[in-house]
Order: sequence, then structure tokens, then C-alpha cells
Amino acid sequence: MMKEKITIEESFLGETEKLLEELLKNHFTSKYCKLDAFTKVKIKSVINRVVKQEIDYLNDDPKNYFEIYGEDHLMN
Repeated sequence: MMKEKITIEESFLGETEKLLEELLKNHFTSKYCKLDAFTKVKIKSVINRVVKQEIDYLNDDPKNYFEIYGEDHLMN
């Protein structure tokens, strides 16, 4: 049961990262974006690190992870 919950949560985190990357890509290519290339790379890197650390935490201590973040969303 826990392995299935971890798999579902990892998938959710991966999809969240993809969505954020797509939104950033759209913003970065818009005429409203005033960020330089270095800042764009840093933003992408932060998002990647945050998601990776979240997945690591999920796998290192799934019981605590789900106690903190809940698991109601797993029912959706």
C-alpha cells in the first residue's frame, strides 16, 4: 500500500514540475518577461531542486511525509 502511495505522489510531483516548466517557458518567451538568461536558468534550477528534494524526502521518510502533507489528494 505504501509503495503505491509513493508512486502516486512521485507522479504528482513530476507532473507539477512539468506544469511549472511549461508555464515558465510561456512566460520566458512572452514580451512581458524582462529576465536575463542567467536568471531564467537559476529559476529552472530552483524548481528542479525543490521537486527532487521533495521526492527524496518522500522516499526517505514516507510515513512522516504523508503525516505532514496529508494523503487526501491520493483519493482524487
